[in-house]
Amino acid sequence: MTSRSPTSAAFTLSQTLAALQADATVQLLPFHERGRARADWLIGIRMFSDDASLHGSHWERHPRGDEILTLLEGCLHLILEGSQADTRLTLRPNQSFVVPRGCWHRLEVAEPGRLLFITPTTGSEHRLRKEA
Repeated sequence: MTSRSPTSAAFTLSQTLAALQADATVQLLPFHERGRARADWLIGIRMFSDDASLHGSHWERHPRGDEILTLLEGCLHLILEGSQADTRLTLRPNQSFVVPRGCWHRLEVAEPGRLLFITPTTGSEHRLRKEA
């Protein structure tokens, strides 16, 4: 499903990503085609039930831009890596957080739910979490 006119039919952000194009248009594509997006930003909704549903087992960062996380339902712990100590924040429904460009972070599920994300399309980096 690719569209230059997303208003011609209803779609679900939990099954379809919205890629924001430089010319202010939107490309819709299935989650599994994420790598095909030719856009700076992706918007989607991720349903989660446990840490494996997100990226609880590894750290992630976005060197090309900030990431916006908005919790729609459930409860999440957002862990931001710091030079001295990690910062642990709890996100509850209707709360948002901007993860700064280049900041290593990961998510832990406290209660199943849904997460809205606006993230840079390319350049994300991942590394495995080392247990303390």
